[in-house]
Amino acid sequence: MIQLGPEEDRRAQVLLIDTYRAARDLPHALDTAQKAVATYPTDRDILINEALLFGENDQTEEAAGILRKLLDGTPDDDLEVQLDLAQVYEEAHKYAEAEAAVRTAEPMASKISEKELIGFLLGGIFERQKKYDQAETEFKTVLALNPHDAATLNYYGYMLADRDIRLDEATQLVQRALAEDPNNPAYLDSLGWAYYKQNKLQEAEEWLRKAINFDSHDPTILGHLGDVYFKSGRTDLAAANWQKSLDEWHRSFPADIEPDKISEVEQKLADLKRHVAQQKGPEDSSTKPR
Repeated sequence: MIQLGPEEDRRAQVLLIDTYRAARDLPHALDTAQKAVATYPTDRDILINEALLFGENDQTEEAAGILRKLLDGTPDDDLEVQLDLAQVYEEAHKYAEAEAAVRTAEPMASKISEKELIGFLLGGIFERQKKYDQAETEFKTVLALNPHDAATLNYYGYMLADRDIRLDEATQLVQRALAEDPNNPAYLDSLGWAYYKQNKLQEAEEWLRKAINFDSHDPTILGHLGDVYFKSGRTDLAAANWQKSLDEWHRSFPADIEPDKISEVEQKLADLKRHVAQQKGPEDSSTKPR
């Protein structure tokens, strides 16, 4: 067996952590990260990986503690750590702390790409709190810096579509995002959702099915496709997709779970099942003895 050198082994550990994370195997990802930290206790990349995994596991204070120890007064390094802190706090719905971390990072940002990321994060933090005017201001600031920022174009467009406002503009923003990244499932989903909001069900289904082709495990995409099927009268397909959506929500990382969205899908599924049962009635011919 070939013996890996320290650098090759370190890279292999990081790759293994990423592989487990991509497979949504958080326990193995955390276990691998903790073993890697024991072997490389001062390695910055491994420590950041461990912290972000703790954040995804709803262990916010453990994550923040690791990250804060990495602050060393070096602007480039501290910028990264503060933005990672913002991510951890946003996942925990601690929006004041998330915004404070981004604001601390803001003066350290010298590159256009760094300023874009800061504006994008602030926009997301405001949107999650339903502070839509402030979110829109941040997204517009980013797009003034870079009109081709795909993540911002998508988030801005989806925010408008989800609120049922300025739907033509929402569609155009998402189309611009897709021009930059045509196969991104989140962007494909956003366009499908914008069409759904305009009652363009054929177009909505087309784009949501494309999104599913690239990510068949995303609970939001599955839920949206279920909504399209329901609105177009295909209740069996609606129920199947809503159930898949619930299954995927329950497989999500703890920090990614959104109870409101889960409750919404559960209610839709329960209402549909009740409606079907009422239509069949107690004397349904499929169950009546002959």
